[in-house]
Amino acid sequence: MKRNVLFHIPHASLYIPEEYKRETLLTEEELEKENLFMCDYRVDELLEDKENAIIFPYSRLYCDVERFRDESETMNQYGMGYIYTKTSTGDEMFKPSLEHKEKINKIYDEHHKKLDEKVSEILNVHGSCIIIDLHSYSSELVYRLFQYENLPDICIGVEPLYYSEELTEHLVNYFKKHGYSVKLNYPYQGSIIPNKFYGKEENIVSIMIEINKRIYEDEPKVFKKILHGALKF
Repeated sequence: MKRNVLFHIPHASLYIPEEYKRETLLTEEELEKENLFMCDYRVDELLEDKENAIIFPYSRLYCDVERFRDESETMNQYGMGYIYTKTSTGDEMFKPSLEHKEKINKIYDEHHKKLDEKVSEILNVHGSCIIIDLHSYSSELVYRLFQYENLPDICIGVEPLYYSEELTEHLVNYFKKHGYSVKLNYPYQGSIIPNKFYGKEENIVSIMIEINKRIYEDEPKVFKKILHGALKF
């Protein structure tokens, strides 16, 4: 695999600070269930080489680093902005204090600073950077939120300014060759762009791989080999 590749895994962790858990409006059992349902459970374990990977160490229920922090974030309407206040069923979950918001903002900013710095480092050494934004998703959650149907095994998300036709075709064809259904920007769209480079035409390619949980939860070792093969480019 090329050394100019950076993996970004933002939603695999289950960790929520204990002091924040104590402020939840859910029972301990309800919070644990929601956390497992919402996270990209064990998707980080599908990646063989984590040397060039940034893996966010907190649960997305505490801080979602792939959301915008301003009013442009469409998921705010569901209580699922960068700070989650509602569950996937719309129930109240957290009402973060100002103190907690300040802590979360700091964690959010530190993560994006790390991403900016790592991409800058790769660009300086290699002249280009390929970001693989690795996720998994639940058909049940997508239907619950958006009522989307006919969901693929693999969703490939691309960004117009940071798009590689060659890489996209490689991934689509590879997964299809191995019997998986694939769709572009459905049910999710786009891919992570470091804040430092957002809107700038740098030599960056960013592509999101969203793996439907149904295809790896029962046999993770099987799909791990498939993913490893797909990432040989």
